[in-house]
Amino acid sequence: MQQLFPIEIHSAEAMKDFGSSLAKQLRSGDILALIGDLGAGKTQLTQGIASALGRTDAVTSPTFALVNEYKDCAPELIHFDWYRMERPEELLAIGWEDYLERDAILVIEWPDRFPEMIPAGSHCIHIEHLESGRRLSYAQA
Repeated sequence: MQQLFPIEIHSAEAMKDFGSSLAKQLRSGDILALIGDLGAGKTQLTQGIASALGRTDAVTSPTFALVNEYKDCAPELIHFDWYRMERPEELLAIGWEDYLERDAILVIEWPDRFPEMIPAGSHCIHIEHLESGRRLSYAQA
C-alpha cells in the first residue's frame, strides 16, 4: 500500500477514484484511519473504497450514527466517525472491541481523537489541504 503514497489529489472525483484504487490493496481485518480536517475528503475516499467493494447505494459519513455497516461490500465495510465522541469509553459502548474481531475492513474518520484505540499495524492516511487540492501521505500505526 505504501507504494501509492504520497499523492496529490485535485478534485472530489479524483479522491473517489483513488479510494477505488486503494480498495484493491485492502483485505478483511484491515483498519484504515483517515486523518484530516473538516472537508479534507475522508468521506469521499471512503465512498471510492465502498464503490470498489461493490456498494451501489449512497455512502455517507456516520457523524451522528457513529458507525455505518455496509454488508453489501465484499468484504464487509464498517465506517466509523469519531468526531462527536468525547471519551474512549464511548467507543467501547458502541462495541469497538467486537468490531475489531469482525471479518471486515474498518475505516475510521477522526481517529486522532483517540489514537490509543487504534491497533498497531493499522493503515493511517493523512490528508492535508493544499491550495490546489489535497496531499495524502501514509503511515502505519
